Amino acid sequence: MRAFLFRILVVLAASIAPLHAQDALPDDDPHVPLLQGTLSAEGDQEASDAEVTARPFPRDSLLEPWFAWKQDVQERTGLTFGGSYGLLHQNYSDSLIDQQNSTGAKLTLNMAYELFRKGTPEALVVAVAVEDRRPMFGSDQPPLFAGFGAGSLVPTAATWGQFDLGVTQAYIRQNLFGNRFQYTVGKIFAPNFVNAYPFFDDNRQFLSQAFSTSPSIQSPLRGFGAVAAWYPTANGLYLQAGMYTSHSDDTGSTVDDFFNTSEHFYHFDIGWTGRPRAGLPIAARGPTDSDNIHVSGWYRNAQDDGTPKSHGVAFNVNRMVSERTMVFFRGGFSQGWAVEKTLAGGVGWRPTGQPSNLVGIGLGWADPAASVLRPQYTAEAFYRFHITRNLAITPDIQAVIDPSTNPDESVLWVFSLRARVTF
Repeated sequence: MRAFLFRILVVLAASIAPLHAQDALPDDDPHVPLLQGTLSAEGDQEASDAEVTARPFPRDSLLEPWFAWKQDVQERTGLTFGGSYGLLHQNYSDSLIDQQNSTGAKLTLNMAYELFRKGTPEALVVAVAVEDRRPMFGSDQPPLFAGFGAGSLVPTAATWGQFDLGVTQAYIRQNLFGNRFQYTVGKIFAPNFVNAYPFFDDNRQFLSQAFSTSPSIQSPLRGFGAVAAWYPTANGLYLQAGMYTSHSDDTGSTVDDFFNTSEHFYHFDIGWTGRPRAGLPIAARGPTDSDNIHVSGWYRNAQDDGTPKSHGVAFNVNRMVSERTMVFFRGGFSQGWAVEKTLAGGVGWRPTGQPSNLVGIGLGWADPAASVLRPQYTAEAFYRFHITRNLAITPDIQAVIDPSTNPDESVLWVFSLRARVTF
C-alpha cells in the first residue's frame, strides 16, 4: 500500500509541467523542443491545457474554477497536474472473432514538476503518468485487440488496449543551451520519439496506426530508455538518437532489462524543423513541430527467445500550407518485422472560428512481410469538435480495403465515436 501511495504522489507531482517554455523562445529561434510529444506525461497535459485556453467554445466548462486554481498553482510552484478520461466505441462491419463492437476506456493522470531552474526554459523537469485502460460495457476485447480480430493488419485504435492502474511513464527531461540540446531519461513511451510527427496522438487525432506511429517500425512501447536531440547549426538541422530496452511493461519496471541484457532498440534521426506558427498549433497540442522533414533509421537486437533482429528506415514530411491547414506524407521499409513497407499521406484542417476543432483525412498502404497476406489500404476521416473547452467528441470512419488477415472481405468498415474530457 505504501508503494502504491508513493506512486500516486509521484504521479501527481509530475503532471505539473512548464507550459511557458515554448513561448520563451524568440520568434526566429529554430531550436524547437523535440522531446515533448503529446503521448508523454507532460506533453499530454500541455496539449490539454492548450485546448483549455483556446476560444471560442459553445459553452463554458463546469470546471472553470478548477482550471484557474491549477494555473495559479503552476505559476506559484512550478507544479503542473491534471488528467483525462476517454471512451472509444468502435463498430466493425465484419469480425473474425465475432465481436462486432468494442468499447474501451482510458484514465490518465499526469504530473510534472520543475526541480531546478524553475520558470526558465532550461528547467529540469520530472514527469509521471499513471494510467488505466480496459474494455467497457461488456466488450470482450478493447478496441486495440478487437481491431486485429476484425482482420486489420494494423490496429484500428493503436493505444486503446488493456492494463490495470499503474505508473506508465516516469522520467526526467531538460532542454539546455537555448534548446540546442535536449534529453529525456527514464521509463518512457518510445513511439513519442521514433519517427514522431504532429498527428500521431490517437487520443485527439487519427485512430488507425496507419497514420500514428509507423507500422513498419518494431518499436518497443513503455520501458526504460534514453533519447537526446541536438541542433548542430542555427538553421533548423537536428540530430536525434535513442536507446531503449526491447522489453515493454505497461506498469512495471524494465530498468534491469536495459542494463543487464543486450536486447535493445536503437534509432537515429536526421531532420530539419521550422519554427512553430503563432497561436494554437494545428494539431491542438503543445510543442508542435509544424514544418518538419526527417529520416529515421532503426535497429532491434535479436532476442533470447529466438525473435530475430530487425531493422529499417522511415521518413516523414509535414508542412503548414496555410494558417489552418497541415499536410503530411510518411513511409517506411523494414526487414525482419511483420509489416515490410508502408506509405501514408493526409491533411489536417482547423475550421474557422473553432481553434481546438480539427478535421483529418488520411490514406495509407501497408505491405506485410508474409507473402500469404495481401497488402492493405486504409482510409480514415475524423472530425473532432469541442462542446466545452475540456470536452471533445470525435466521430471517425475507417475503410480498411483488402484487410490482410480477413481475406473474405474486400472492405472492412470501422465506425468510431470517441469522447474525451480533460481535468
